[in-house]
Amino acid sequence: MQITRIFRTVYILVKVIRAMTNNRGNYFKASEQRSKHSHKELDKKLGETCISKSEELSDRLTWFCSLLPSNYEFDKDTMIQLLVAQGFFYHECARSMETMANQQFDDMFKKRFILESRFDMARGRMKYKVDNVVSTSPYLRVKEAELSNTSEEVQHLLLLSENFDQATYKTLKGFNKLQTLILFCQHGDSIKRVPYDLFLKLQHLRTLDLHGTNISELPDSISYLSSLHYLDVSETPLRLLPESIGSLRHLQTLKLESCFNFYRLPQCTNKLVNLRHLDLDILGQLTSMPVGMGNLTSLQTLKAFLLGKGEGSDARELKHLTDLCGSFCISRLENISGSEEAREIEISSKKHLSKLELRWEGHQDDLALHEEILECLQPHSSLKVLQISFYNGSRFPLWMSNSCLSNIVSITLYKCKNCGYLPSLGGLPSLKSLIFFDLSVVRSIDHNFCKYEGSQIGPAFPKLEKLKIDGMPNLGQWTGVENGDFPCLLRLSVGRCPKLMEIPMLSLLSCLNVLEICECDELQSFPMGNLPSKLEFLIITDCPLIKELCIKPQSEEWSKIEHIPSIFIDHEEMSST
Repeated sequence: MQITRIFRTVYILVKVIRAMTNNRGNYFKASEQRSKHSHKELDKKLGETCISKSEELSDRLTWFCSLLPSNYEFDKDTMIQLLVAQGFFYHECARSMETMANQQFDDMFKKRFILESRFDMARGRMKYKVDNVVSTSPYLRVKEAELSNTSEEVQHLLLLSENFDQATYKTLKGFNKLQTLILFCQHGDSIKRVPYDLFLKLQHLRTLDLHGTNISELPDSISYLSSLHYLDVSETPLRLLPESIGSLRHLQTLKLESCFNFYRLPQCTNKLVNLRHLDLDILGQLTSMPVGMGNLTSLQTLKAFLLGKGEGSDARELKHLTDLCGSFCISRLENISGSEEAREIEISSKKHLSKLELRWEGHQDDLALHEEILECLQPHSSLKVLQISFYNGSRFPLWMSNSCLSNIVSITLYKCKNCGYLPSLGGLPSLKSLIFFDLSVVRSIDHNFCKYEGSQIGPAFPKLEKLKIDGMPNLGQWTGVENGDFPCLLRLSVGRCPKLMEIPMLSLLSCLNVLEICECDELQSFPMGNLPSKLEFLIITDCPLIKELCIKPQSEEWSKIEHIPSIFIDHEEMSST
């Protein structure tokens, strides 16, 4: 009887537990369904919010760009810096604001709101303009004559002016809510100075563009522009910046390009800790760098750095500038004391650089030190363009011949006067352009030039399109090229090689389109057989021996070149018929 009760009790407990389990399962299923429904609703709302914010951002960008008249030209980097300075983007990492602004620029270009204007040959970049759009409040573009009728509540102003006078400045002082001021003058020389008290009244400015004006100095009162993010004084006769500019702790962009009278950055530059873009021709304009540039760890644009020997201006200042991008030159490498200091640069950590020049300026007798320093300056593998200038070592670094340059597309070796041998570059998979200029002690080019990391697998220089040799006065022999090497070479230029007697591999260059030979006094003949069938241009200048043979229609040399459509000898076009 007692056993029966026990079994009955166990049976009831099992039923209760099973029921509870089933109910719990139903509960979790219901919860899961509610959760899925909630997530769908949340995703929908987030999507709608993102679309709404994207549309709002697009509208604000369009309004800002409507400030600019249709004849106002700008490059892409300048517009990106302007957009970032307006506070349209917020960053999670140091470079993301420019990345987002770049995407928005591309989007406006696709929509043809931003148009190509012309290619600036002097600076090697495209100029853009905005499609003809009417400016919209709070972004106003007004003529000087209309300024007195403009609401003082305006926040963003581009002022079109022909004769900027004191009355205009007086009116501007009333616009104390201005965040953007761009002065666009038909005659830049009408603006010669900025009154001291103007900046006392415009303390909310984030963007100040005075480029192309005739100002030679800025007043100390610029320190009152505590919110300033963007300052453009490029293309002006400005000589110096006031030391008070060090108070502009929010400044992100400082543009001094084409200020040909400018010769020194202020010592307070190291206080501009949020500076991201310092745009000026450092090699052409400055004689030294201010102390403590290493404090500017947000810098992305810095075209060059002039190394000094004292603390605060030596190689260690470059260590933490890891956000540098685009083109960069390290100059005066002779001031580096040794390999330990060279490693402090940590050039391999600067992964955003696309172009790097390593440059010596002063003479130094210690060739081994040059070699030691250059060996420590191996760049990041993402680098696209490399130039080495005025290097005095007798050999090139080992890293030039290994996989660290797998993405390099252009190499220039400029006036490396003590290097007797070319580096082994034949296996660089992406290399398209190779220039040697004034390598005066190179006597021969052999099979080592076509090697890669000590060996060669497949054709040498598989992607090379342009090869230029200019200034090898002791080069007497060029060998080591095999059939199949240089499969993509389109242009070959050989100049100022007075001892070179032959270029035997010319007939192997199946894709060659342009051949230029200049000041090769001893060059006597072309190789046996015809020159490449795809050759369209042959240019021979100041090569007396080969000229003498080529101008004779019945000569053997003429028969090798007569199939070429365009032949120029000493600047005179020769007929191939």
